[in-house]
Amino acid sequence: MNQQSLYVEVAAKNLDTAVEQALAQLNCTRAEADIEVLQVHSSGLLGLFGRRLARVRVKLHDRGVIARQLTHQLLNLSDLGASVELVSSRHQVELLLTAQDPNFVIGRHGQTLDALQSLVGTMTDRLTTDRTPILIDVEGYRERRLDFLNNLARCLSQKVRQSGKPASTPPLVLSERRILHELIKQEPDLVTRSKNHDGGRKVIIVEPRG
Repeated sequence: MNQQSLYVEVAAKNLDTAVEQALAQLNCTRAEADIEVLQVHSSGLLGLFGRRLARVRVKLHDRGVIARQLTHQLLNLSDLGASVELVSSRHQVELLLTAQDPNFVIGRHGQTLDALQSLVGTMTDRLTTDRTPILIDVEGYRERRLDFLNNLARCLSQKVRQSGKPASTPPLVLSERRILHELIKQEPDLVTRSKNHDGGRKVIIVEPRG
């Protein structure tokens, strides 16, 4: 996959038609792309000789649209059947997936979804100077997991305080471990560390000594 997948060249009877066809192929709006006129159309002499089509090159420049295009291509290459919807703001590019089998896209402990998000982010960074964070979600999975992590942090914090013994999470992907570390940072009497476990990593919550 390369930058050529993010632009198209189209020839048509006039410029407007060429541009509209190119935008349709890239599934974007005029505001989301750069349009370069390669050749203007000509009806030729008496409309018969020297007729020339209009030709344009349209290239994506919007970070969210590029991320959506890359996500769509990766899903197709990986046979992860899903459609992609872009929700973009100043603070975050959010790509919402709709899949026949969300669990297949999510993967074990969210590993497939996190790997897809990481790969799309890295590829998009190479094509844009904008560094707005990219989040990929499917069927509200991220929100459900965030609720789970908040509840988990509260329960384990209470358990550690009551027992005085360390408590551990189930294996978590990197993004979720980061969230849990940040949640426990809000508890001044507790600290966290990560530990390998059966091919994954857990977060251990403990009371600092002394």
